[in-house]
Amino acid sequence: MDLLGRVREELALEANIRKSYLYRFLLQFQLWWPIWVIYLQKHRGLSLTQITLLDTAFFLLIVFAEVPTGAIADRWGRKVSLMLGSLALAIAVFVFGIAENYVLILVSYTAWGLALTLQSGADSALLYDSLKKLGREDDFQKINGRLWAVTSIAVLIAILIGAPIADATSLSFPILLSAGIALVAVPVARSMKEPGHRAEGDDEPYLRTVKIGIRDAWNNQPLRYILIYGGLVHAAIFAPLVFLQPFLNEYDVSIGNLGFWQAPVRAMGIISAFFAYRVIARLGVRGAFFAMPVALAIAYFSLAGIGQMWVYVAFLPIGFVAGMFNPAMQDYLNRRIPSERRATMLSIQSALANVMLAVLEPLGGALGDAVGLQATFLMFAALVSAPGMAVLWFWNRAENDERSREAAAGGPQEREAAAEIIPVS
Repeated sequence: MDLLGRVREELALEANIRKSYLYRFLLQFQLWWPIWVIYLQKHRGLSLTQITLLDTAFFLLIVFAEVPTGAIADRWGRKVSLMLGSLALAIAVFVFGIAENYVLILVSYTAWGLALTLQSGADSALLYDSLKKLGREDDFQKINGRLWAVTSIAVLIAILIGAPIADATSLSFPILLSAGIALVAVPVARSMKEPGHRAEGDDEPYLRTVKIGIRDAWNNQPLRYILIYGGLVHAAIFAPLVFLQPFLNEYDVSIGNLGFWQAPVRAMGIISAFFAYRVIARLGVRGAFFAMPVALAIAYFSLAGIGQMWVYVAFLPIGFVAGMFNPAMQDYLNRRIPSERRATMLSIQSALANVMLAVLEPLGGALGDAVGLQATFLMFAALVSAPGMAVLWFWNRAENDERSREAAAGGPQEREAAAEIIPVS
């Protein structure tokens, strides 16, 4: 390649960084965020059971579609996967906004899950490959952190303005507007430069990789228990947040004010994510892992036992734990898992969490319909305070046993007591 060609390629790869910010913003700036549950309840006449069963199909599709959608990105390129993902999202949201029966809404959810799997990983892979070609792969963590900030800001703004737009127009209008916003991401993805990504030695069959990863996770007791713990806590964080909108509706919060009441919960997640490593460095990973289910249990027991509007404040610690959970889990797993199995093990953790969400969220919805939302919150309080803490106790014991065996055998200490020390970043 001549000098001019190299300069053009470098400029195109540099532009990928800016376009990644824009692409991520467009996909997350979805005005349905503050009203989607109320839309399904009031505009489409669905019960909480029906709504949460939609999420079962959604989460299970995400689990099973990871393999073929990953193959699309590998075979035809990251930007093709991003284009298809944003197009599928636009179609899914549009159908969601016009669907007048349960079957069509389910179809929209199916397309929605497919869209997320097409985007998942492909955006960060394209960014990393672009930086690597530029010799800037060390900047990935910093730029990826900025992308997370862009995502959070987009969601927060959408929450604040989506509800007033719905109040001034209709519950379906901000959904249809969001479909148009997602569609704009298609030409943004098309304009990206495909950096090329295939490398020698990356051809291990996927199913063999997954099989080995599952075997390794099961045979390693600390990993086995922490992955189960992670799935339980993830479900206990995110499933009850689905019930925040119905909770506000029970206390007659107007549609125009729904975003105002939901924004602080999201903001707590943003704040805790920024300070997660400081909190974890102070408590240690063990302390953080034990503190999270305790905080969730207190919040859910409060929501279950206090039938007053002011108990809304119990959602704030749930938001805080939501922001701290992923940094704590990912840092522990990244330190604990061998590099050649890291991506597979993280995928297993994600799949396990989605399967638990697919089961627990509909159970919460059915309880909410049959008994009331307080029963739903009581279920999640019991989940984190009983099986959640029990699994964590087994993990703590297995971690201690393993470290004792290493010490007795004079084994290497370079693991740096991953269960206890996470340096401040």
